[in-house]
Amino acid sequence: MRRLAIWLMALVMTTALGAAPSNAKDVLRVAAQYGLGYAPLFVLAKKPEFLKKYAPDAEIKMIQLAGGAAIREALLSDTADIGGLAMLPVIQAWAKGADLKIALGLSEMPVKLITWRPDLKSVKDLKPDDKVNVISIGSPQTLIMKMAAIKYFGSPTALDSHFVAMAHPDGVAALIAKRGIAAHFATPPYIRILEKEPGMHVLLSNKDFAEADFMLIAAGAGKRFVEGNPKLYAATISALKDAITWMNQKPEEAAAFLAANQAGKLTAADWLAEMKQPGVQFSPVPRGLAGLSKFMADIKMTAKAGSYDDLTWPNLHGAGGT
Repeated sequence: MRRLAIWLMALVMTTALGAAPSNAKDVLRVAAQYGLGYAPLFVLAKKPEFLKKYAPDAEIKMIQLAGGAAIREALLSDTADIGGLAMLPVIQAWAKGADLKIALGLSEMPVKLITWRPDLKSVKDLKPDDKVNVISIGSPQTLIMKMAAIKYFGSPTALDSHFVAMAHPDGVAALIAKRGIAAHFATPPYIRILEKEPGMHVLLSNKDFAEADFMLIAAGAGKRFVEGNPKLYAATISALKDAITWMNQKPEEAAAFLAANQAGKLTAADWLAEMKQPGVQFSPVPRGLAGLSKFMADIKMTAKAGSYDDLTWPNLHGAGGT
């Protein structure tokens, strides 16, 4: 009788605490920014058949944020499971002891600093009050400006006073209106949008520095998702790989999908032109991660450098990344 009483008490307590129903569904929370570089995550979120191939009962929630810092905070606060961001914010978080690493590569993209000002031929010509939109503090754009600062002024912080942080659409609008900023650090599709405007010209690009030879956009994930829900994590990685393969093998279909589902006025032909331009590549394997971490440590952006394996989750170990 005593054993029966204990068993009944345990059953009552389990019921009172609200045991999860057996038919509870997993919800994958996907966080992405604006622009072509994050398109694989957008495809993952908006074409559920990719995920349902591996997790039939899973649902997907899309979260649109601006800037790598916002994505990083969403991942660290467990309000997003996987998010697209530059590798820099992940390296910074890891160096501070956070359980955040690269889950998969996403895209290689050109980055260009564009201005309307005829008096600006180089970042050396920036006046003290001139502002440059670097999208978010700690973005690849920030780092490229620091590379330029070292080259032209001998200090990685020499241009920091020029930084402002706005989302790509806001920065593009401000530059076209010639309001508030002197230059905008653009990625596709914003490079081509700006270069069509009269008088716009390039001051700087990621091709100007050997140290900037790294993958621009990756997918990050926190330990709570990777180890707390390993089945959904594995399904997400497989689905995201499939989305990248689909974009590479069927770019016309991908361009038509983006035109129909992304905000803005870009047509399928526009998106296809963006995907076909030099410097654009979608790949699940991160490149240049260890070198980027070393450079950040060398200029004191982080307290330590990490190896490729330090900065990636095990599914990327041995995948051929650097």
